[in-house]
This record gives sequence, structure tokens and C-alpha cells, in this order.
Amino acid sequence: MIDYPEEDFPAFAELTEARSPSGKRVGVLTLTNHDDRRPTTLGPLGLARLGEELDDFAAQSDDFAALIVTGTGRTFCAGANLDTLASPRHFGDALQLAQEGHRVLSKLANLGIPTIAAINGTALGGGLELALHCNHRVSLDGPMALGLPEIGLGLIPGWGGATLLPQLIGIESALRVMVDNAISGKTLSPELALTLGIVDAVAPNTMDGALELVDSLDTLDRVGHNANTSDAAARIDETIDRYLGRAGNPIHALTHLRRVLHNSLVSSRNESFEAEDAALADLMTTSEFRSRLYAFRVTSSANKSPRGTPAAPPRDIDTIGIVGAGLMASQIALACAESRNGRVMVTDVTQEKLDAARDRISGWLSTRVAKGTLTSETQSAILSRIVTTLSTADFAGCTLVVEAVFEDLEVKRDVLTALEAVVPAECIIASNTSSLSIEAMASFVSHPERVAGIHFFNPVASMKLIEVVRNDSQSDETLATAITVAQSLGKTPVIVADQPGFVVNRLLSTFLGESVRLVETGVSVADISAALVPLRLPMTPFALIDLIGRKVSLSMLESMHASAPDRFFVGDTLRAVTARPSSDSVGEDLAALIQKTRLLTRNEIHNSMVDALAREVRIMLDASVVATITDIDLCMINGAGWPTAIGGMTPYLDACGASERAAGGLFHPTLDFA
Repeated sequence: MIDYPEEDFPAFAELTEARSPSGKRVGVLTLTNHDDRRPTTLGPLGLARLGEELDDFAAQSDDFAALIVTGTGRTFCAGANLDTLASPRHFGDALQLAQEGHRVLSKLANLGIPTIAAINGTALGGGLELALHCNHRVSLDGPMALGLPEIGLGLIPGWGGATLLPQLIGIESALRVMVDNAISGKTLSPELALTLGIVDAVAPNTMDGALELVDSLDTLDRVGHNANTSDAAARIDETIDRYLGRAGNPIHALTHLRRVLHNSLVSSRNESFEAEDAALADLMTTSEFRSRLYAFRVTSSANKSPRGTPAAPPRDIDTIGIVGAGLMASQIALACAESRNGRVMVTDVTQEKLDAARDRISGWLSTRVAKGTLTSETQSAILSRIVTTLSTADFAGCTLVVEAVFEDLEVKRDVLTALEAVVPAECIIASNTSSLSIEAMASFVSHPERVAGIHFFNPVASMKLIEVVRNDSQSDETLATAITVAQSLGKTPVIVADQPGFVVNRLLSTFLGESVRLVETGVSVADISAALVPLRLPMTPFALIDLIGRKVSLSMLESMHASAPDRFFVGDTLRAVTARPSSDSVGEDLAALIQKTRLLTRNEIHNSMVDALAREVRIMLDASVVATITDIDLCMINGAGWPTAIGGMTPYLDACGASERAAGGLFHPTLDFA
């Protein structure tokens, strides 16, 4: 017997009846958890209730023309209860839950009368699979999401989706829904679901649409699809292979899905369902699923205001000023102009720099216009909001100014004191510094309470994180406003303490510094890179230095080393290859400079790296750099691209033993990431 966690809001299946326009008697089964604030999901108790209600209805189904299954309106059904999916640790227990989903949902197809899913809200994962087990589907015409996102969690659509969807819409479209969209985090609109053939109709009222469909079932014209086309196997392999090359992707789940899809081409429906059961059960017991689920919850909760948000109301922000016209400043200016309606003023010391910034921004937008993701009218509107000037005196109307100049306190002193002389008293002055003290910068001005840290990440367009820095002099109103501004740009703000490197750069400095330290002790670059493969990072630490830039990386490491010389390593080799590079690859230059004299096992190298990270995370938690451990993972996922496959960072540190070896104990003692 599986020891499932108690379901907080288990689903109920409630049977009523209605009449079609022609007077036919129709059963209506409504899925609800009696709490409109929460999406309806299916756990073991909800499945049992649904199964019992379907059995009761089957006994009287001869008296009905059809059965309509619908939801309460906020959701149709948001899928399986994820807590219960993550509970089994053994294949047999997981298989039982997978089979129970098929057993209950198959009752819809075996009812003997037409079944119609009236999708009146979100239908994801097991929710959409429930609808696929019905004969027909009508969707609400409105802003709601449909999809099969299981692959993104390290699972497969295992309650019928992998078998039924290709049979309904063809293998190519099914792969787009199950793989492409799932990995990219996209869902389907009702209109697109109609175009693909997933739903038969879209209606302003799903119940009315479903009842009308009851009267037109005999004449319903549905395009048929054969999942086993001559090129089906090749299309499956082509799609799966496209994603297997990236370490952070759900490789185990993709491999299982490939096997299930190939099997479905030559097997009966029941045999294919059995293959789904086995694959889903195996994936449910993996640490990767639990890590991905943790990451999903961490990033999903980021839509709310961050922990530590003050109760003070934020100020209204209209015109934003940007000091600096370099690459980062240009990206910040574009983000502000695209997401907000107010003007964005940009200043720098020469007209050439300002012209280069405008050309840069225009070029980025033109690329999107060429791709069809932006209209030329929108491009013109965005550019019209960006105004360049050589004089900070033109910032007199700004309500927020963000400086993005060189990372040097004296340079920033000059900028901040000049700004304070011209901006109005209600204007917030913010810095995009990645590691310098906000409190130190606040000391440069007469009103330190209005100085904020708003740290963007490169590339701004795709990195969701903004570190919002809290410091002693700052007012609650200033902090609240910085958070609101970040949210208005479509970003995820995390409140961090005013300590060197904040979160992301602090941990990256640990990671890069330990890599360089190992090289200086005679460990080869190749051995270090190979030892870090289990972390499933998008690139090696040496490739990351190349991406960031040697000078920027060195500056970051020097700054962190100055703050804590015993914890952050710089070394002479990185300084040497930065001052005199021999190639475009820092790894190659380091390898040429330092001969391999020390042979460590991959496990020894790996543990040296992850133990350093675990130690630093513990120090950060003890110093209250963030409110909770989840904020660290949120930062590393959204600001540094660390993979959800390992939960960001700290679940992996638990799983590999680093937290217990180097940090005094597990970071997540109640969760099992091993």
C-alpha cells in the first residue's frame, strides 16, 4: 500500500443532468475541489471518486444521450496531484498509481454513449488526458491554457496522452505539443487547439457548446489521422534527437517517450497504455523528477511578491533615466521602453556612445521584426519612447534613474552625486552593480533612503531574475518601488542582502574560483570539465569565463577575493591569461600555461567543487543573504541558467552529499533528493 500524502483539496466528481436544445437527456459530471482559489487536480482520492461516479452513471447510461465532463471554471482539471506523483520511491508503488489513472480515465471511453469534455478552464497534463479519453471536446473561447507539460517535469504524458494524442492529431503535431512546447514551457490557446484538432469546437459558453454538440454528433465532421504514417518513426527520432544533445534537458524522460511512441505505432491501445504505465512509473521514482518538481514550484511561486516585501506602497514611476549607453545599459533601456509606456532617458559622455546604443537597440528590434515576432509599428513605438541626451540635467523629470556605468566606486560616486543635484526629491536612484555595496553608494548622497540596488542579468531579454538589494539606509518605500519596477518589466525580483556578490555572482565566484584554483594546483582543464558533467550545466566553468569575458570575470573574482580572501580564489594564472591572451579560449590558455602535474579522480574534483558551493551556501543562509533556501535556487535558475534537472543548486548539493560533507547537514532535510 502506498503511503500517499494527505490531499489538501481532493477532487470531487458531482453528477447532475441537463437537456440539449432538442430535449435530449444529458448527464453532466463536474470536477471540483470546492475551493475556487485552487486548481482542481487528481490524486488517488479524486481518481477513486471519479471512478465511482462513472460506475454509478454507467449503470443508468442507457437513459442518457451523452455524458458531459466539465470543471468549475477556473480549471477544467490541472492534471495529476504532483505531491502524490512524487511520493512513490519504488517502481511497484509508482506503477500502481500509473495504472489507476488509466483504469479510471478509460471508463470514459468504455461508457457506451458519447462523452464530451467541456473544457471551461485550464486543462494541463492529466487534465487534458482526461479530455482525450472523451469522444469529443469543446473548449471555452478565452485566455486559458491547454497542454501536456509532463516532459518538462521529467515525466511523460502517462495517462493516455502519449497514445491518444498522436492518434487524434497526427504524430508531427503531437510531438509539438508533448515535446517542443513542454520543453520550452509553452501551452496551447483554445484557438490553436482547435486548429490542431485537439478540440472539436470553441464556444463562449462550453456547456451550451457541448449541449449543442450532442444534437450534432451524427453530422460531426472530424479529420482523421493515422499516427503510424510511413515517416512517423523518423519524425519521432528527429524530434527526440534534437533535444538529447543538451545536458539540462530531461534526457531520461525523452528516451522513455521515444520508446513509448515507437511502441504505440505497432501495438494495440491497451498495450500502448501498459508501456505508458511502465515508463511513467520508472520516471516517478527518479531524483530528477523530484528535483524538477522542486524547481517548478520554486519558479512558479516567483509570480508572487518576493519574501520580505515591505507593506509600504510603492511610488509611481513614469520617466526612467539610464546612466550609461553600453551593452548592459542598452538592454535595460530596451526592457524599460518595451514594458512600460513612459519615456526612457539615456545619457553618456559622448554622442558616439549614445548613437551606438540607439543603433544597437534598433538592430535588436529589427531582428525580431524580421523573424515575425514583432511588428514594425511596435518597433517604432518602442524607439519613440527612448530619448538620448548628453546632459544629466535632462533627468530633472525622472522618477527613477538606474546607473549602469563601470564597476568602480569612485566612478559611481561621481555619477550619484551629479544625479542628486538634478533629479527631483521623489526620484529613486538605483544602481545595477553586480557586487559593490549599495550602502557605500548611499553614503555618497544626502538622501540615502532613496538609493536602491536593481541588478539585472545578461542577456536582459531572456534572464528573468532581478536581484533587489536591501540595505540599512533604504526606506521601505524605496524597496517596495524597486520590486514593483522589476515586476512591471516582467522580471522575477528576489530580495537580497547588501553583501558582496549578492547571490548569483557570489556563487559563480565560488564556482569559477575553485576551478581556477584546481588548475593552479596542476589539475587539467579537461579533467575538471569532465568531472562536472553530472551537474548538467549548459557549459564548463572555463566556457562561462569566455562568455562573461575575461576582464569582467577577473574583476568579479578580484572583488569577491577582497571581501573574503580565504573563500574566493583568483590566482596569478587567470590574471596572466587575461592580461596576455593567446587564444579565444581561456581553457586553452590555462592549459598551455599550467602543465598537468596532479591526477585527481573525477569524484575528487567533483567533490572539491560542490563542497565549496555547499560551504558558501551555508554561510549565506547563516548571514540571511536571502529569506529562504529556495531564493538561492530561484536566483541560480533565473539568473545563471542552472538547470531545473538538478533543482537549481541546493537539491543537487543534498543529493551528492556535499551539504552533509561541507555544510553541516542537508539543506532540505524533509525532501529526498538522493
